[in-house]
Amino acid sequence: MRIFGTLMLLLAMLGWSTWFVICNVYEFAPAMSPWALTFGWLMALLGWILAWRSRNRARWGWGLCGLAASVGVYLLLVHRGVGMGFTLAALLILDVVVMGVAGRRRDAA
Repeated sequence: MRIFGTLMLLLAMLGWSTWFVICNVYEFAPAMSPWALTFGWLMALLGWILAWRSRNRARWGWGLCGLAASVGVYLLLVHRGVGMGFTLAALLILDVVVMGVAGRRRDAA
């Protein structure tokens, strides 16, 4: 599951990076925030490191898929014309929630 999650997150981040270049360099759409892209790559890298160092493979596999989904939600909000502040806050909150859920430890009963 970690391999699948890694692939999904990598494809999401590469797609976002490509769309960032298209929007900011070729100006086909409103400019995107470089802070959000930087934060997204940092969270993807952190998620990937934690996933591959964890023993709980399935939970982190789904966590990586959740991070990829948060990128999709962010891009959908940007596409719909929602303000930069709200979209960046939504990305931040979604990523923190996904990382928290994926990283929590289950208590042994």
